[in-house]
Amino acid sequence: MLNTYIVIGVVCALLFFCFLIGRKVGFGAVFEKLAILWFKLACSFALLYIAHVIVDGYDIVVPVNLFSALTITVLGIPGVLCIGVLTVLQ
Repeated sequence: MLNTYIVIGVVCALLFFCFLIGRKVGFGAVFEKLAILWFKLACSFALLYIAHVIVDGYDIVVPVNLFSALTITVLGIPGVLCIGVLTVLQ
């Protein structure tokens, strides 16, 4: 039962990415966009982890989770500022 929902979610996500990229573009461009997204996500996790290690000495907790990484991945510098403000106001 759970596997059915996972498959449906993956198919919907792939269709969504194909819709975002455009109709007349081949799968090479789709894989390129996905590779860029994964790279940004990995850099976001690395940035969050480094920030967590650095400010841990000052008793500030930086959340290293998927939501924070996705926020930074999608928004970029404004995402970093959003997570920073949420961390300080925590």
